[in-house]
Amino acid sequence: MSEQQMTLKDRFDALLSLDSDLVLVVEDDVITRVSPGDEDWLIVSELKGKSLEDIFPSDYLTLIRGYIKTARQGHVVKNELVLRPDHQHAFKAMGLKEVTWYHSRMLVTESDELIWSLRNINDRKKLERRITSQAQRDPLTGAYNRRALMPVLEQNLAQAQRYDGVCSALIVDIDDFSKINDEYSWDGGDQLLRHLVTELHRMKRTADFLARFSDDQLFLVLPETNHEQALLAGERVRRLANSLELPYASGNITCTVSVGVATLAGLEDNAEDMIKRILENLAVARQSGGDRVEGESF
Repeated sequence: MSEQQMTLKDRFDALLSLDSDLVLVVEDDVITRVSPGDEDWLIVSELKGKSLEDIFPSDYLTLIRGYIKTARQGHVVKNELVLRPDHQHAFKAMGLKEVTWYHSRMLVTESDELIWSLRNINDRKKLERRITSQAQRDPLTGAYNRRALMPVLEQNLAQAQRYDGVCSALIVDIDDFSKINDEYSWDGGDQLLRHLVTELHRMKRTADFLARFSDDQLFLVLPETNHEQALLAGERVRRLANSLELPYASGNITCTVSVGVATLAGLEDNAEDMIKRILENLAVARQSGGDRVEGESF
């Protein structure tokens, strides 16, 4: 190796040592250099000298080879990749302990070396998931919010229509909630809502979807549930509310609820129409004095 080549190699190695990214140099499908960057989980000696076939399962290898083919056409290939210890077993043996996301960049040099840089973006992904979760959750109760509810309801209705199935939903409205707030303060009302959501989570089936629909209303999507079964579910919710007694500084808080129920009404039905019918039935329950379940007449 000439002095000039040594100088270039030294510079390249120095640049790699300053880079926080995981950088791989691949020649003829074999990893010839590894700079771990900030990836302190990686056992470098276990990776260097391995072929791509040694470290990636066949489905993932096909994906990687496609990126490399594009890079050989003179492009810098950028994408996101995820390493999973339960899927990429070779990386698990090298120290990978959790699912880790990377921003991947590939280029191929004139001498046909693949330079592959992997930047850890796990913190960003976790933040994105947290923001997404917060955007779909009611901050008071932790239940899903109306924004999250609509796609779920629409999907369940579409599935029932496609497979000639059934689907129902109900809205739970706390009777005289404003009076509870007046008597026990807004904090008392908030505690009651949180308590009711907790108990409904314990009562509902795994497939059911619970969301906060408005200030004092909760929404339950009931997949594969006919109208008779939905009315029974509404009655269980009503009895559950009657049994609640929340200790509070100014006296135990109790409540009753009114429940409106509706069921998918054929191929032309949709989420908006179903919600309209639920609210109409809920209005009947409230006008009848509350503490009542009302459904549809067929």
